[in-house]
Amino acid sequence: MQIELQQFWVLFYFVYIFLVLSAVVHMLYQRRSPQNLTVWLLTLLLLPYLGVFLYLIFGSRKVLYKRNKPNIIIPANTDNDTILPGDNRLARQIDRLLIADQIASTTRHNRVEFFDDSCRTFERFMHALQNAQQCIHIETYILELDATGQRILDALIEKARQGVEVRLLMDSIGSFALYRNPKALQALTDAGGHYAFFQPVFKNLFNSQVNLRNHRKIYLFDHHIGFTGGMNLSNDYLGTEADKPINDRWKDLLFRMEGPVLAHYHIVFNEDWFYTTEEKLPLPNQWPKHEAQGELVQAIPSGPDIHKDALFESLLQGLYAAEDDILIVSPYFIPDSSVMNALMIAIKRGVRVTLVTPEKSDHLIFDLGRSSYMRELCEAGGTLHFYKGKMLHAKLVLVDRKALMFGTANLDYRSLFINHELANWVYGEDLIEQTWQWVAELIENSQPYRLSASRGRRLFENFTRIFAPIL
Repeated sequence: MQIELQQFWVLFYFVYIFLVLSAVVHMLYQRRSPQNLTVWLLTLLLLPYLGVFLYLIFGSRKVLYKRNKPNIIIPANTDNDTILPGDNRLARQIDRLLIADQIASTTRHNRVEFFDDSCRTFERFMHALQNAQQCIHIETYILELDATGQRILDALIEKARQGVEVRLLMDSIGSFALYRNPKALQALTDAGGHYAFFQPVFKNLFNSQVNLRNHRKIYLFDHHIGFTGGMNLSNDYLGTEADKPINDRWKDLLFRMEGPVLAHYHIVFNEDWFYTTEEKLPLPNQWPKHEAQGELVQAIPSGPDIHKDALFESLLQGLYAAEDDILIVSPYFIPDSSVMNALMIAIKRGVRVTLVTPEKSDHLIFDLGRSSYMRELCEAGGTLHFYKGKMLHAKLVLVDRKALMFGTANLDYRSLFINHELANWVYGEDLIEQTWQWVAELIENSQPYRLSASRGRRLFENFTRIFAPIL
């Protein structure tokens, strides 16, 4: 009996070592950052077998995923000399970098405007939906059937009854209530519409894909109107004045776009829809152009289905190219070490680095994880503001009033390296100035971040930083 027990423990030990070494080889093959690699090694060693299980579910990024979903490739426009302004060096640098990552060069003749008022945003969104005549393609992380979500679903059902092509793609984690009980969506199917859930939880639980969530927000109407930004489809983000919660809605932005950039959005939606449903959707032969002096826009999909890390690389390029100002708005601030280093170096170069983030986010664990990064940035000379209102959910990076990045990605490891995201670089002076003024008003309703002198607090903050890369 004792010999059998010893044999069991020997086998237990060698199987564990084999699994740990396999996970390490997988991480090395993915060329992860030393910080992320160290955290996962600690997890594997301190939690025998459980650590391997957690890595199997949450640790995979690109390698295993490629077997199931091929890269999204957006063909580049090689005639970029006629597109990019000669005096905007940053635009040219980012454009060349993105083309190298198989992402299309900057498009022109676009019209872009943003909305921050939740009621006005809902009116414009519903106007586009209700006036669609050909197709409605919606891809979202969260669809919640509260007052706002139900109004949107009812409108989609009505458009499907009118013969409009309606497709609704939701993330199965973000929209878990509907994923778990989709009966309310049957009316959409009966009306002729289609819906699907990206990365079904139970189907992908043990094949290293449940951690790869679809955080993209793509709202397309008739090929010529599109919306994107931080807003999901629920009453927390947008809706009517009558349905507004007593303590107000989250502070967020939604961008409305027209023009050739929407071709990129349709490519991304079609690829995500095909991966989920195996239905191949055609692209229009021609795309409507807007005014000749429209915005320059570069759509940047990011995630496991994109060659390299185009969004992350373009963000770094923007930070290192900054000469005067870097202005960041993000609901969560747990940056990769490379991003943090870029911000610290920018401060040393005399660049004004400003961060606006919520005083309290909707995730306590993220608030704990951000503390040491905020302290380091503040001690280096950065300016930090805590927004005092309801949850701040907007995502913006402004560089020297020459470039603006907006979209769905937060400034954390998950958005930059794991989730399916979609961001945009824009270079139009008017839009950038409007956004800059919006952030200035945001800062007026914020309070300065204050450092805690407590040694215990500093020790706790540094401890949480150990595990921050896997949040």
